[in-house]
Amino acid sequence: MTEFNDLTIGDHTLAARVPVVDSEDAFVPAVNKAYCWPATISDITQDINENKKVLLTGHTGTGKTSLFMQLAARIGQPVMRSNMNGQITVGDFVGMWTVQGGQTVWTDGVLPYCMRHGFWLVLDELDFAEPAILAVLNSVLEPKGSLMLKEKGHEVVRPHKDFRLFATANTVGCMQEYRSLYQGTGIINEAFLDRWRVYLIDYLKPEDEAKVIAESVPRMRENITQVMVRVMSLVRESFKKDEIRCTFSTRRGLDWAELMVRHRHPLKAAESSIFSKVSPEDAETIKGIIKRVMNLREE
Repeated sequence: MTEFNDLTIGDHTLAARVPVVDSEDAFVPAVNKAYCWPATISDITQDINENKKVLLTGHTGTGKTSLFMQLAARIGQPVMRSNMNGQITVGDFVGMWTVQGGQTVWTDGVLPYCMRHGFWLVLDELDFAEPAILAVLNSVLEPKGSLMLKEKGHEVVRPHKDFRLFATANTVGCMQEYRSLYQGTGIINEAFLDRWRVYLIDYLKPEDEAKVIAESVPRMRENITQVMVRVMSLVRESFKKDEIRCTFSTRRGLDWAELMVRHRHPLKAAESSIFSKVSPEDAETIKGIIKRVMNLREE
């Protein structure tokens, strides 16, 4: 079994997990040394210690899911992720009866499995979840909440002391105005949101974002990295001014950087990492920003 150390952030410490069996190691995320903690990390760490249900909202690619995964990676905490993109059923989430070897057996879904074994469960894109799944969560979200498996003779699953429930979303609360940017999301009412501690995760500060790109793509020259971050910031400013309908995630910036190393030209690198992912009008605007900031000649 791998040994892990406690993680101290500010005034708060997350205790290292003591694994029960070797198989738990497979569910412990890998450490990303380039990850940069957001300003709210101290509060979130305290919330985890207090067993609060934490929901992170913000634009795609701001590191919402990575925050939970990187905390877990550093203390050896097993994690499961469940994408609420409409593909997961209530049976997948809660459990179901199946036939195995000619016998009918119960198979736990991801929620009761994590509750029983003390895993962290991260619900990605909660604003895409089916109403039936959100209804299942209500009892678990209550203080000292539990889960009743009606299909299994009303068995009650009480959470392991290490179990934590987290979620991410793009259009919750203060992000509602961007719902048109994330097609297919549903409306989560305030009564449901009141069961969560909600934090807005914004893009990193330019100096932090440059550091993340430099450490993730070490072949990038420092001066080029800083110029790239300037482009990313200007695109986001244009988005906030409603000049374009797309933003610029850190994830997209990392992809651009990797292709920049391959092609050695910002516009060529941007073809598949940026331009092909947005409308032709937005692509032209972003191309103009790249040319202006990077002082490129007209082609």
